[in-house]
Amino acid sequence: MAAKIHVERMMHRSSIAVAGESAASYALIKLIPSGLGGAGASKPMGLNLALVLDVSGSMYEEDGTNISRLKRVQDAAVAAIQKLKPEDTMTIVAFAHNALTLLPPTTIAEKDKIEDVIRKIDMYDVDPGGTAMNDGMRLALEEVEKLAGPGRLSQVVVLTDGETSGEQECRTLAERAQKNKIHLTMMGVGLDWKANLIKDLARLSEGKWYYIDVNQAAEAERIFVEEFEQLAATAFMNVEMHLKPMKDIKVKRIRQVVPEIKELQTTEPEERHLVAQLGTLQKDGSTRYVLDLSLPKRPDGKYVIAQLEVTYDLGMGQRESTGPIPIEMTYTAAGHGYVNAEVMKHIDEVQIFELNNNLQKAIASDNKEEAQKVAEQIEQKGQLMGPRAAKKTMLARQVLQELNTGGRVSKKTQLAMEDSARMAEEMPAE
Repeated sequence: MAAKIHVERMMHRSSIAVAGESAASYALIKLIPSGLGGAGASKPMGLNLALVLDVSGSMYEEDGTNISRLKRVQDAAVAAIQKLKPEDTMTIVAFAHNALTLLPPTTIAEKDKIEDVIRKIDMYDVDPGGTAMNDGMRLALEEVEKLAGPGRLSQVVVLTDGETSGEQECRTLAERAQKNKIHLTMMGVGLDWKANLIKDLARLSEGKWYYIDVNQAAEAERIFVEEFEQLAATAFMNVEMHLKPMKDIKVKRIRQVVPEIKELQTTEPEERHLVAQLGTLQKDGSTRYVLDLSLPKRPDGKYVIAQLEVTYDLGMGQRESTGPIPIEMTYTAAGHGYVNAEVMKHIDEVQIFELNNNLQKAIASDNKEEAQKVAEQIEQKGQLMGPRAAKKTMLARQVLQELNTGGRVSKKTQLAMEDSARMAEEMPAE
């Protein structure tokens, strides 16, 4: 059986009553890979990966762990390589004041050679007195572009612990990567990197970003292994969601809610036809999306409110499709139907995510009163959500404590709060 994507959809309520001209509603879309693992099934595609590591002077700090940041990152990279397939390729670039390609694309079958370069990364002719991430990104893209093409996932993983020179070139390179269907994974170590830039580069390249807490010695390895496992398991590329809402139905926004929360930009190639780029999908990992809808008044009955189609590439450059799938809503003037708990869980998390965005803005503008108010709202919302929001609740309390004692929220707490807010939380195991 060929690999394909199975689609499940469910509405926020079993039925809706529209008292005025229109009413807000939500739909949850789940994309679940199927058809992998059996005879003749597709397998994860080959990975064309570049690792771009900051080797500037600050990477030698130990942060109270007795192990330098660089050594922790080296150990993490070596552990993560074990998750890759022998046919995958790895390029290694180091940057500080200048940048060097230390290893051109090399198959993971030559693992000893790759590990040797990583272990000796601080012995090459890279001047540690600066942070020219733009130079490192450019060299990595040049190498990855040589092997980019059908059947391979091309990815550049960049790690830095400081502010960089050449910010505008970094953004231009991220746009170039996106155009060539190369995604960036940005990793910020510690507190001195520029969060807005890192997040911009991830967004521009349709990639992702991570925050690595330097005070937790095992954090770099956890994040590297998680990212490499996901990359190695990618089976679907260039996944797109096509939505064709019926007349008078408005799709206000589309958000990914699993594995992380982020708003997706849409294009409209023709009237009442929205397209959202979903990126890649792993062979054994589902993704979930919430559609924020405005529904018009209608007589009682069941209606198709939109047609949904998901298209994707299995790595051969040929588009596959789920075919059109109806999204339906039942109208009952007598009153709203019951709430779907699964959909509500994701809406709760989206609301905390939005509150966190408001919190970041209040902190950035030094509006302590607003920051306090929003942090209290996050804490209250987290308490209502219970154990699965425990970390978000704890961090909101930390924000309040820092505001009340020193009047300022530390950068570390801000980053931890933002990192937690965008991650979908699961119920803790009993």
